[in-house]
Amino acid sequence: MRTLAVLPSRFQASRFPGKPLALIARKPMIQWVFEAARRAPGVDRVVVATDDPRIASAVQGFGGEAVMTDPDLPSGTDRTAAALGILGESWDCVLNIQGDEPAMHPETVGAVVALMRDQPDLPMGTAACPFAHADELFNPNAVKVVVDDRKRALYFSRSPIPYLRNASVFQPDFRPWLTPEQLAAFRRHLGLYAYRPDALMAFTRLAPHPLEQFEMLEQLRALAAGIPIGVAETPFLSLGVDVPGDVPAVEALLRERGLAR
Repeated sequence: MRTLAVLPSRFQASRFPGKPLALIARKPMIQWVFEAARRAPGVDRVVVATDDPRIASAVQGFGGEAVMTDPDLPSGTDRTAAALGILGESWDCVLNIQGDEPAMHPETVGAVVALMRDQPDLPMGTAACPFAHADELFNPNAVKVVVDDRKRALYFSRSPIPYLRNASVFQPDFRPWLTPEQLAAFRRHLGLYAYRPDALMAFTRLAPHPLEQFEMLEQLRALAAGIPIGVAETPFLSLGVDVPGDVPAVEALLRERGLAR
């Protein structure tokens, strides 16, 4: 299975302009994502899809490959599809690894590739990891996913799902207390997707769905359209960077893995 990894990377993030070039443990953020993707099992080629020559220059400077895409594209998924068209090659699987996930683990990427390889009828895939602490469930930036018995996504939400009706302390204004068994029912969605090329193109032709707009979660557009999304399990947390204040936690996670000082 030939697999292309695309890292959409936009310069003008509203809450963190120039985010892909922000230094994370002395390296540009996009370099961390690129190197993780390149080390991932089953990935044949890694390309950064950007809208800004400064990002393209930085990527080329550390030996990576970049393609220029339209700055007016509305999402990373659209940028991934545009890169696929620019490259003009045949691929069996296309990964969209968000360029603001510098702690993405190569084995997580590899698990998603393996999911798509082992289930050739699956149009989309993604990954999820356990929650380490119950109070993380109330962080809206930590997206939750529930899956069916085949490990396919039922729903994604920024709210804690599933809801624990009989847990009276399960309220956002109190520190929640859950047993390890209860906490194990929750899964944290991670910021990467795999597509069959035809599923990727079909997705980009769909209009945004109200569920997607309510939650600001693009993957709900696929579920609403009846597109199955397989979910690979991984033990490795990945932290996205939305604002400058997220950087210290990411650097701490990279140090914990022995990747940064």
